[in-house]
Amino acid sequence: MQIRQLTKQDIPDLLNAINGAFADYIVPFQLNAEQLQFKMRSENIVPEWSIGVFEAKKLIAFIMHGVRTVNKKTVVYNAGTGVLPEYRGHGLVGKMYDYIQPFFEEHNVNQLVLEVIESNQSAIRAYEKNGFTIRRKLLCFGGELQPKQHLNRATIKPLQNFVWEDFQSFWDILPSWQSAIPSMDIAQPKALGAFVGEVLIGYILFNPINKRIYHIAVTSEHRRNGIGTQLLAEVQKQLSGEKVQMNNMDEAAENLKLFLEKQGLINDINQFEMVKSLG
Repeated sequence: MQIRQLTKQDIPDLLNAINGAFADYIVPFQLNAEQLQFKMRSENIVPEWSIGVFEAKKLIAFIMHGVRTVNKKTVVYNAGTGVLPEYRGHGLVGKMYDYIQPFFEEHNVNQLVLEVIESNQSAIRAYEKNGFTIRRKLLCFGGELQPKQHLNRATIKPLQNFVWEDFQSFWDILPSWQSAIPSMDIAQPKALGAFVGEVLIGYILFNPINKRIYHIAVTSEHRRNGIGTQLLAEVQKQLSGEKVQMNNMDEAAENLKLFLEKQGLINDINQFEMVKSLG
C-alpha cells in the first residue's frame, strides 16, 4: 500500500472511490463527475491537501480537505473520508492523518474541522482518539414544505446580490462549512428577500436543482410575524412541492428547529461538528 497526497489527475479515481465507499453508508449517496467538481469548488477542496491510500494503483481510501482562512487562521475541513468496504478495519484513516500531519505543521494549520453522523460511534471514537473534540451538534431536516396560513406582511422579491453585512445582522448561529459565506459566494444559490417598504427584514438562500435550503433568517424584531413562512411558501411554489433538505443547522437555534418542524420538515438525522487545534 502507498499513502500519498492527491493530484488533479487522481480526481476520476477519487470519484470511483467516493461512490464505492459511500454506497453502504448510514446515509448512502453517489456523485457524478459534475457534482464532485461542484463540491470541490464550493467547499474549497484542494487535491494536494487531500490524501489517498493506493493498492496496486487503485485508490482504496481517501480524505478530502478544504482549506480556508478564518479569522486570520488556517482552517482545514474534512470534506469526506471514505474507505472501500473490503479494506476497513485496518486503521487506514489514522494512518492518513499521521501521514498528513507534518504537511499541516509545515503550512501552519491552526485547526482541523470535520462532521460525523451522531450514530456513527466507531468513527466518533476514532476521531476522539486522534485528538478531535465535539464542538456542537448539527441538525439535518428533510421533507415536503407545508407552510401554514400567513398574512402577507412583507413583500418577497428576488435578490441579485448577497449583502452579507445585512444577512449576518439577522444571524443567531454560525453556518457550518458547506453553508458558510465562502461556499455561498461560489455556489451562488437562489436568493429571496423579505421587505417592508425598502427595508430588508429577512432572506432565504436555496438551490432549486438539488432542493437544498442553505440559509433562512429574519431580523429579531420581525420574528413570529409569518415572515419566515412567507419565504418558505415562495420556495415551495418555485419547487412545485418537491421535497427539500436543510442540513447542518446548529442545534442552539431551538426556535428555528421548532419553526421548520411546523413547516412540515422532519429532523431525521444529526451530526457532530468536531475540531482539533494544532496551535
